[in-house]
Amino acid sequence: MGNASSTTQRAAEHELLTRGTEWWARWSQPNEQQPLQNISFTVRDVAIGNGMHIHTAEYKHTGPHRSAPAHSDGTDQLPLVAMHGFGTGLGIYYAALPALAERWRGPLFAIDTLGCGMSSRPRWHLPKGATCDVAEAEAFFIDGLECWRKSMSIERMVLMGHSAGGYLAVAYAEKYPMHVERLILVSSVGVPHPPKQLAEVHREAPLPVRLVLYGWKSGISPFTIAKMGLGHSLLRRYVEMRFADASWVAKTALEAYLHGIWTGGANSAGGYALSTLLSPGGIGELAYARHPQGAERIPALRVGRIAALYGDHDWMDWHNMEDVRKDIKMRGHGPHIDIMHISNASHNLQVDNPLGFVDAVLETCNADRSVHQRVYGLEYIKNDLLL
Repeated sequence: MGNASSTTQRAAEHELLTRGTEWWARWSQPNEQQPLQNISFTVRDVAIGNGMHIHTAEYKHTGPHRSAPAHSDGTDQLPLVAMHGFGTGLGIYYAALPALAERWRGPLFAIDTLGCGMSSRPRWHLPKGATCDVAEAEAFFIDGLECWRKSMSIERMVLMGHSAGGYLAVAYAEKYPMHVERLILVSSVGVPHPPKQLAEVHREAPLPVRLVLYGWKSGISPFTIAKMGLGHSLLRRYVEMRFADASWVAKTALEAYLHGIWTGGANSAGGYALSTLLSPGGIGELAYARHPQGAERIPALRVGRIAALYGDHDWMDWHNMEDVRKDIKMRGHGPHIDIMHISNASHNLQVDNPLGFVDAVLETCNADRSVHQRVYGLEYIKNDLLL
């Protein structure tokens, strides 16, 4: 990024992360005139070699820690590393991480994946569309994560990924299983194979839709369209329509943050991830992985447990992960999978219901009782201070 763009984006990120910690202080200490700021975050660029860096936020609880989560198996003492999805960055966890930091006993990190956000954005040297080799595109992201892990001297972690970040978390665990204790997949993309009739539906779609499909498959980045002067109007409309009016939804700060990601800096891997990793959907899912993970990749993972979190009106269909779970049980080998639901939430469940999301993440540390198909966060909308 250029200096001016970088400064603006860093200011937008700081504002959003600060809004999250201030909101949590008010929510957790409602009777205090000036709530204590027990949660702090630091942001830095971690060098990963070859002149590149991974933009990293670390959250800490500066007061006495709460007791361990009920029924904890101890994995909450490991580092938890959160990865974002397409078109966002580490700031998408702004409302959830302060509450999580108060109860997660180990280090707590969120990162901008290499080629995204304020991490290094090297020039994309691979094809930009459907002709790109999927394995090479995956390697760019996951090898960057591996370089970050080495720089941070993390031996083993709990890896959490949202949407496309969930897809990449699976790919990372596939290649580097020795460094992943377990996975938390948050509305993860790329589980099912596309339906057989999808190609016919695309062929018969109206002309405007076919043009969008052509642009997607050709590798035209949505970031380029946003940079044509449409970014603010598009993202303002998206944020206003997509997110509810809740005390934790900082719409103005969120729109400014996303605008910086979409329009600041050169298009790199983050801008082309949509077309290199995914293909357009329209039936069932809005996007499908070019190399689907459900049939063979997830069952073959050498991790013990996977928690798959979905919003209760998510556009990712949890039934696809349920099919994977049943297949693993039938085979008799593969990761143990728990599917968990967040109330009053769609695809961005860590923004829609951050405290329900945090409750579910902490419950993933529970190895003693079943959490499969449990619903979290029913009470928070009702108790929202804004209402």
